[in-house]
Amino acid sequence: MELLKLAALCAVCVLPASLLRRKTPEQALLLTAAVLTAVLARCLWTAAPLLEELRTLFERAGVETDYLAILLRTVAAALVTRFCADICKDGGSQTLASAVETAGAVASLAIALPLLKAVVELLLGWF
Repeated sequence: MELLKLAALCAVCVLPASLLRRKTPEQALLLTAAVLTAVLARCLWTAAPLLEELRTLFERAGVETDYLAILLRTVAAALVTRFCADICKDGGSQTLASAVETAGAVASLAIALPLLKAVVELLLGWF
């Protein structure tokens, strides 16, 4: 049900943003950013119990919760990168969107590096 509410909010925003884009593109970008912020805030509020459940599952499985933190930070970096790149595209700058996507890929790799090290150490321990 939450998804339908958020989708409806975004759909309602499309028409005013399109109309504003013709006369004042800056205001259209601000409207889009405001709705995006509201949607992301609601998603985070909705995700809080899910994250607690994931933490519990990781603990029950005997997996270090540090790995869950790495996973969540990597997903967050990917989402921030995507949203920021989309805003850059809406603002008319494909070049900035590409730069944001590149920075997001590098950031994700940097965040996931401890996890990659653990996997390599595990594999080296088998051989």
